[in-house]
Amino acid sequence: MKRCAAFTLLTTLAVSAVSGAGRELTVSVDGLSPAEAVENIRAAKLKGDKSAWTVHVKKGVHNLKNPLVFTPADSGSPEAPVKWIGEEGATFSGGGKIENWRDDGDGVWSAPIPVDEKGEKIFFESLYVNGRRADRSRFPEKGDLKFAKWTERKEVKGAVTNCIEEFTVKGPQPKFLADLSREELDAVQCRIFVKWSYGAYPVESYTSSNGMIAVCGNVPIASWKRWNEDKHNYLFFENVAAGFTRPGQWFYDVKAGRVKYRPLKGETLESFEAIAPTSRLISIIEIKGDLDKGEFVHDISFENIAITASRTDGEVTETGAVRQYQLQAARSAGAAVHALGAHRVKFERCRVFNIENYAFKLDDGCVSNVIRSCEIYDAGAGGIWVGNNRQNMLKMANEKWRNLREPWNHPFVTKSIVDTSTRAVRFNVVDNNLITHCGRVNPEGCGIVLTHAADTKVTHNEITDIYYTGISVGWTWGYWGSYAQRNEISFNLIKNIGQGRMADMGGVYTLGASFGTVVTNNVIMDVKSSSYGGWGMYNDEGSEGIHWENNLVVNTSADSYHLHFGRNNKVVNCIMINGGTSKLCVSRPEKHTQVTFARNIIYWPSGPVFVRAPHWNRIRDGLAKVKWNNNLFWCTTGVTELNGPVTGTVGDPGFVDPKNGDWRLKPNSPALKLGFKPWDYSLSGRRK
Repeated sequence: MKRCAAFTLLTTLAVSAVSGAGRELTVSVDGLSPAEAVENIRAAKLKGDKSAWTVHVKKGVHNLKNPLVFTPADSGSPEAPVKWIGEEGATFSGGGKIENWRDDGDGVWSAPIPVDEKGEKIFFESLYVNGRRADRSRFPEKGDLKFAKWTERKEVKGAVTNCIEEFTVKGPQPKFLADLSREELDAVQCRIFVKWSYGAYPVESYTSSNGMIAVCGNVPIASWKRWNEDKHNYLFFENVAAGFTRPGQWFYDVKAGRVKYRPLKGETLESFEAIAPTSRLISIIEIKGDLDKGEFVHDISFENIAITASRTDGEVTETGAVRQYQLQAARSAGAAVHALGAHRVKFERCRVFNIENYAFKLDDGCVSNVIRSCEIYDAGAGGIWVGNNRQNMLKMANEKWRNLREPWNHPFVTKSIVDTSTRAVRFNVVDNNLITHCGRVNPEGCGIVLTHAADTKVTHNEITDIYYTGISVGWTWGYWGSYAQRNEISFNLIKNIGQGRMADMGGVYTLGASFGTVVTNNVIMDVKSSSYGGWGMYNDEGSEGIHWENNLVVNTSADSYHLHFGRNNKVVNCIMINGGTSKLCVSRPEKHTQVTFARNIIYWPSGPVFVRAPHWNRIRDGLAKVKWNNNLFWCTTGVTELNGPVTGTVGDPGFVDPKNGDWRLKPNSPALKLGFKPWDYSLSGRRK
């Protein structure tokens, strides 16, 4: 009935339209649906309509059972775009309310597990209570477990080869697993943290006699990410009855067929709302161009639309749990908004919250799109991903991957590369967004990721409260070429990241040759890793041609600046405050110039300055190749030591109020005599 009414509305609009005037539709919870609005506009365009369209989305939650899909046939034009404009509170959701709660006593409420159209239980891993991601019951209740022993074996079943990971743990033993049925074990999630990578697995078995736990995946564990006894590695279990003890927690009780929750003080059944991603949508909005045909979705904009309750991507088990082992940056988590082949598509003042994956992903073929002034809160992975996640796209003939990563025996791609194919990702803008409270499902998630993306501007964003890297640029390990060229990372505020959960991370992190890329006027504060690698500015494998200037780095658990290996990078006119371990580090020396330091201020409370890390066992030629020019060093609590080949001037830079974080320079600062040029770091972050 609603569909007939929608097409009647379209006919009326078409008849009454004035030549050149735009057309309008209104979407509401009790009227025209978002999908029907898309169908109406598509039908008109297929008949030759070239008008501008505006879709007004009224306040209310639209619970979608299927993604809202836009195809090339739905496109506008620069002169006549298609605009979706929401009232405050207009929301597209992949979730649904958990209904019929009751008080079971003893501080527990419960509701029936919802079922799908086939009558089967809907398994979900997130519950949002009154807008807050509720804590899932866990073991141990506080802290983490460490690995004791670990082995991997392969199990072949027909055409499928599974990798069985078997391990024991130190500390309290999860003996409760021995009493669980097969169905209950499938609902328990083992969450594993290994350096910079993360895995989530249902439990296959538990052997009481020796404490052996087994989980199953389809990806073997890489040699550098073994689950062995290591300070970098830890784990815990979620969705366990044994850990369902504290107010604010929830538990998916598969045996009882009920969702259980322990209310916080002041919560009542009358004012209680619980949402779960029951539609099981990975993406709420999908923009799907046809790259093989060179057909793009273009000139569509979304303004003031809220998007929520998407599910993480990954291998879905028979029970509905998601098994994942994604290796780095939550690269396969998916996104609530996924664009493929999008040109001139805009998202402005949108809000993405309470999701299990990334908020936005601009995939292959995305050119000249804009994500501006959006708010991303409580993302399961990260904020915004630009580019595809395929590794090392430019492989050089007759060369093995490992040889290209060796700094002492490699060819170079020494020029900027331009991708002109239909799959190119270029000229996108990520500006003035708030990205906060992320990594709540997969802690690998980054605030913003640029992979094989070029000519992209990432400016004036605020990234805070995440567990891994703030902004990651490049997706090529080693010295073959990269499409990540000429990117601008400027005026961003990145703070409170890592938080002791992940390792090998940075405020701004780069990979591979990135000619023409500039990282300027950013503020990076409070970076803390789980063990090694809580760096501020981080040039990782093969980083080349990257220019860092006017960046303020404050309070890092490891180096303020770290270069793994790379060539011809420059760090100029930066202020580095309270770097941990060594303040500056090049951890793998090479025979060419790796980095130039010029007119920087390095200020720290104690400990020496290093330019090499002797723990790397593949160092062959001693000291790193670093150029030094007019840098100022000052240790506040003792004699300033410049170790090894470090050269520079020793002196108090004369900050206005260093105890209270005012890093402006007084007029008589010796840094000014060395050529340091002050800049206004208060301009970093979202525009006022």
